[in-house]
Amino acid sequence: MKKDLLVLLWLFVAITFLFIGIQKPLFLIYNHGFGGTVLTAHDIADIYRHGLAIDLATTGYLMVVPVILAGLHWCFPKFSFSRWVNAYAVILAVLLPLAILADASLYEFWEFKLDRMAFFYLGDPKDAFASVSIGYLLVRLLGWLMLGAIAYLLLAWPLRRLRSDNDLTVSPWLRGLVFVLVGTVMFGIIRGIRVWPNTPGRVFYCNTTYFNHAALNPVFNLLYSLNKREDDYKQFDAFDEETRAALYEGLFPTRADSTELLINNRRPNVLVVVLEGFGSCFIEGLGGMPEVGIGINRLLPHSVVFANCYCGSFRTDRGIVCAVSGYLGQPTTSIMRFAHKIKNLPGLPKTLKKYGYATQGLYGGDLSFFNMSEYFITSGHDKLVTEDDFPVSDRTTKWGVPDHITFDWLYKDITSRHKQGAEPWYTTFLTISSHNPFDVPYHRLKNEKYNAFAYTDSCFADFIGRIRQTPAWENLLIVVVADHGFNWEEIASPKFPFVPFLMMGGAVKEPRRIETLMSQTDLPATVLGQLGLPHDDFLFSRDVMGNTYRYPFAFNTFSNGFNFRDSTGCTVYDNTARKAIYGADERREQLGKVILQTLYHDMSNR
Repeated sequence: MKKDLLVLLWLFVAITFLFIGIQKPLFLIYNHGFGGTVLTAHDIADIYRHGLAIDLATTGYLMVVPVILAGLHWCFPKFSFSRWVNAYAVILAVLLPLAILADASLYEFWEFKLDRMAFFYLGDPKDAFASVSIGYLLVRLLGWLMLGAIAYLLLAWPLRRLRSDNDLTVSPWLRGLVFVLVGTVMFGIIRGIRVWPNTPGRVFYCNTTYFNHAALNPVFNLLYSLNKREDDYKQFDAFDEETRAALYEGLFPTRADSTELLINNRRPNVLVVVLEGFGSCFIEGLGGMPEVGIGINRLLPHSVVFANCYCGSFRTDRGIVCAVSGYLGQPTTSIMRFAHKIKNLPGLPKTLKKYGYATQGLYGGDLSFFNMSEYFITSGHDKLVTEDDFPVSDRTTKWGVPDHITFDWLYKDITSRHKQGAEPWYTTFLTISSHNPFDVPYHRLKNEKYNAFAYTDSCFADFIGRIRQTPAWENLLIVVVADHGFNWEEIASPKFPFVPFLMMGGAVKEPRRIETLMSQTDLPATVLGQLGLPHDDFLFSRDVMGNTYRYPFAFNTFSNGFNFRDSTGCTVYDNTARKAIYGADERREQLGKVILQTLYHDMSNR
């Protein structure tokens, strides 16, 4: 049994070495200078440091088979552990070098890490290899054979020196306990110790995408993408193309000949505050309960209030894309799952960077989950401030740094920028505390859910009260929205998708209440319209104050269903049931279906 454990330990070390001692150096050397990047010793250290957890998790996945083989040997002494581990070493020696070489070689063409899309490209060998020569392929074939030989010798080395035997004198109970302990350790390594399980997004740590990709283990990324099934982009095809185009015409105008201005300065500093889950149901002045969002409610008379705004979806990963990229939420998937697609989305900060804005994203938690960090970076945020930028003593909740601390950081950042004259700037701030498990340092309401929202409300109101007393207020445009509504009733409720959408700050001309029906996805186009900037690349975002916004409607998706609301009413449609479960109306159902069809076709091309 001792020999078996030594073999397992060696395999763990050897596989890890293949990643940190061969894969990463090969990737960095092969792609040296990619995109004009210059690697320093500090950069290389960061790449290794941020990638280590995922490298170890990948090793953990690959150790599952040897651990099971060891368990079989401990149960059945005649089972040939060495022979089967040797066969597994051969398989790894074939597949791992192939993945390592493919990732390093193809990155210059794809500009994203090895994932399941490779199988789609290789499905048409003519197109896949059209841009490379026979010599290119032969060199890589030779490299594959050499790396395979090295990998096999490394992995199989202990099988000759530490051949397991069938004389297992240790008691069965102890063998079982050791097996459970080894399995538990592997599970911990695979999953990680953070709130969210390990995902590719965990390694994204800076705004240089190449460095993030260098840190990301290609085998892990491939396994992760295989687990996330690519959606059938034709699943919502309800109309032929001619009918679809006719029905879709005019729904999302991407230009406005003129825009009614709500602000007094074309280049204000812009702060977009995305309140976690903060539906309009918590704000009395927007038709909600009176005791929760009392701070925001007091600010309504001093703000531009878009009183009939629908959120785009029901989860943060969709909602933040709706707000920042003006991209519709999907009912059966999340575009944020697919790194090769989110990099092609538009972004409000990405557009503002073209006009001289310095951009940053602020989030008091761990942005590595669900590719969130990669999305923030690719959507145009030059700098990310996360829980890692705060002292450990500030991370007092399960999600990370509570809202009052991040709002205080934001206040200091804004006033500091103003003193330094570092303008114009743009910041996206996604709050954290009004989220399950709702553990907040605040106890005004007995209901813990409502109390958490009341806490975030108090933090925001306090921030506004402080910042408006500073000179920075004069040139500040604050846009407030939620990432999604709050399901305080049933998810299909037509009331569920309403969220606050406010503009405030010294850059706002005067308070106003606008009852026009709109969507959360209209935020980028509406803000850009106020700044006099184009928004043509935001295909699903409309300038609500523009003269081309002639058919007000709102569209929202939930789990395999959608809400469509216009002046005639609201339809809630369930795609699984293939019928409206509220407000059946042929016209509204048609428009909702044509939007979904268009959305998924657009996703297929991203």
